[in-house]
Amino acid sequence: MQPSRETVTTAFRAVQDGICAFLAAEDKPYREDAWTYASGTGGGITRVWEDGPLLEKGGVGFSAIEGTSLPPSAATQFKIAPGTPFYATGVSLVMHPRNPHVPTVHLNVRYFEAGDVWWFGGGMDVTPYYPREEQVVGFHRALRDLCGGHGKDYPAYKKACDDYFYLKHRGEARGIGGIFFDHLRADGGKDFAFAEALGNAFPDLYRPFLAGRDEPFTEKQRDFQLYRRSRYVEFNLLWDRGTLFGLQSGGRTESILMSMPPLAKWAYGFQAEPGSPEERLTDYFLKPRDWAGPS
Repeated sequence: MQPSRETVTTAFRAVQDGICAFLAAEDKPYREDAWTYASGTGGGITRVWEDGPLLEKGGVGFSAIEGTSLPPSAATQFKIAPGTPFYATGVSLVMHPRNPHVPTVHLNVRYFEAGDVWWFGGGMDVTPYYPREEQVVGFHRALRDLCGGHGKDYPAYKKACDDYFYLKHRGEARGIGGIFFDHLRADGGKDFAFAEALGNAFPDLYRPFLAGRDEPFTEKQRDFQLYRRSRYVEFNLLWDRGTLFGLQSGGRTESILMSMPPLAKWAYGFQAEPGSPEERLTDYFLKPRDWAGPS
């Protein structure tokens, strides 16, 4: 059964409010911008943190827009004729922490309609700089439990995440993965409940990573964080379908690019020292693994 637009958008607005309340309590009050969709009808609410005690830059965006033609970046497994009107609503966030011992995190939940076709999508992934294995394992086990509680296929969603958040031009993963899913419409009520549950679970999923927020860090560690952030920028500008969809659909540029970190660094031919934590990130943590282990 297809859920109503009003039901989904109301729930996703509540997801944004819950996440923002959590982040405001951990950091500081956010800046809010409400905007209208210039290329159609609808709009959204963008909430941003800058220069806070936890977040060097972060944003949580909600949007609900209706347009006249589904952009090519919204590639689907369904046959949709060119020029088909569309409706899209969702919540997307990216958080870039100040401390290198806290990972960058991304989450998205979304709902699309195009003609008589509709579907849900979303996911969550983490991009650490100095990861702790117990946190990585705990994160994946929590996602596995969330998927299991809603009858969803965690191994398939984890693999989809590993495949999607991969920098093809670098031959490396963006982070330690998570889950990624799209085109869910087998059961509208259950698919909707799963997407909503993932958004509402964000505080519990991300909170364990905040243990490193006050850990001392060196200038070298800060430089490595900025260097690894450049990989994040490369992925979002070159490969991310959400960024392309926003730009191709005529969305609000400031809200689309709120995922960019305030600072990043590109180093020519960087090589981590053998045996260093920096080398371990790329040689161990960025290799796809069954972090959750047996059920």
